[in-house]
Amino acid sequence: MKKLLFFFLLTTSLNIKAQGVFKSNSGEVSFFSEAPLENIEAHNKNVSSLINTTTKEVVFVIPVWNFKFDKSLMQEHFNEKYMESDKYPDATFKGKINEDIDFMKDGEYNVTATGTMTIHGVEKLVTHSGTLTIKNGTMSLKSEFSVALKDYNITIPKLVIQNIAEIIPVKLNVSYMPYKKE
Repeated sequence: MKKLLFFFLLTTSLNIKAQGVFKSNSGEVSFFSEAPLENIEAHNKNVSSLINTTTKEVVFVIPVWNFKFDKSLMQEHFNEKYMESDKYPDATFKGKINEDIDFMKDGEYNVTATGTMTIHGVEKLVTHSGTLTIKNGTMSLKSEFSVALKDYNITIPKLVIQNIAEIIPVKLNVSYMPYKKE
């Protein structure tokens, strides 16, 4: 329900024109923590995103509980001890694509987006780069960036400092379809 309300408010705030908005409800984000004692990998296939081609605004909502790990204990610790998913259920990004793109023309475009990323209740102004591919009226976006845990007040207990990297590489892969107003 909270997610639905967020998207309603988002679409309203973006002044949606159906032909200028692309939507995804099944994007994927993953991360890999390489540390001396243990590697940790997680995937989340429930990323929601909108791109408004008229305003160049882009928004992502990542439900934190949807990250899946190989070991259930890792998933439990991630949600309860580090991300506090009950308190901070979503990670978000709201920003704008910096480059002028001809969204009507097929091609592969190197893009950057600047905006506010919110993780663990902490907002931070960031710029991330990626590759936007437009083909036959659809779009896809791929990006790789790093997240420093200390930037978002995510603390690692000294007891497990050798198990978790302090800077986490993140991969994002989202496919978009034109938004159709119902």
